Amino acid sequence: MSNKLKSVTVGVISLLSIFLLYFGINYLKGVNVMNDKRVLHAYYQDIAGLTEGNSITLKGHKIGTVTKISFDDNRDNQLKVLINIEDDVQIPVNSKAKIISLDLLGTKGISLILGDTNVMAISGSELESAMESSLQDEVNAQILPLKNKTEGLISSIDSVMIVITSVFNKDARESLNKSLTGLDRTFKTLSNTMLTVNSIVKGNEENLNEIILNFKTISTSFSESNTEIKNILYNFSSFSDSLAKSDILSTLNNIDEITKQINNNEGSLGLLINDKKLYNNLQKASKELEQLLGDLKDNPGRYVSFSVLGSKNKPYKEPKSE
Repeated sequence: MSNKLKSVTVGVISLLSIFLLYFGINYLKGVNVMNDKRVLHAYYQDIAGLTEGNSITLKGHKIGTVTKISFDDNRDNQLKVLINIEDDVQIPVNSKAKIISLDLLGTKGISLILGDTNVMAISGSELESAMESSLQDEVNAQILPLKNKTEGLISSIDSVMIVITSVFNKDARESLNKSLTGLDRTFKTLSNTMLTVNSIVKGNEENLNEIILNFKTISTSFSESNTEIKNILYNFSSFSDSLAKSDILSTLNNIDEITKQINNNEGSLGLLINDKKLYNNLQKASKELEQLLGDLKDNPGRYVSFSVLGSKNKPYKEPKSE
């Protein structure tokens, strides 16, 4: 009886040990066998060191573990990762399972990025996979621009060295020395010129002060005459406005019409100006009138019908033409 009891006791202890071992192993893996789970999966080309038992997190909170990693021959040997998710957590079917680093030591895990659909994932659903940039990738991304700038700087330094080498050859040094000598002469000439200008200014300081004073006086006069200048400008503006408002165009048109009539021999003035025969007759009549007035002055008795002493009138003599 005692042997049988011992055997039963050993069996019970063995079962308890196996049960405790199972729970212990799953506990160490982070798997709670007492809770209901949903098994989801995702496919990856590279899992970057992800292992079974790594954590599944949502917004930093652990909601499951990686349970199995295997190659799938039907997906070009992609790695199929099974993940257990707590059943009470709602995961949209278009969510992403992104492999991330959980700490600075490089421990990997999967962070779920929730989708925007109302359809929730169930056991057997496939999630879209994603991969966080590795530290090396981030370092490369930071170093690449620096590398490009360094290469550009090295190229610029090479160009500068080529220029320096060409500058410091024999011919270039001679040209540089000549240029520096000419530049030195230029500075000396400029210095002498400045001394001359300073001496001129000092010698004419009184005149310059007087000129400045006169300019100030003129400026003051202009300032005091500002009202008069404004009145002059206002009067000129008023005259311009009056001139613009007057019927100048009509007057000019009338003058133009009169000028056309004169040029076309219309009216007395037109005939007088353009008729040569009339001009000659008028000139002849003017000349004869002048002769008549001259004879009247010289011989008034010829034109007055009385005689004091019975003298006779002198006959008319035509004046000699000059």
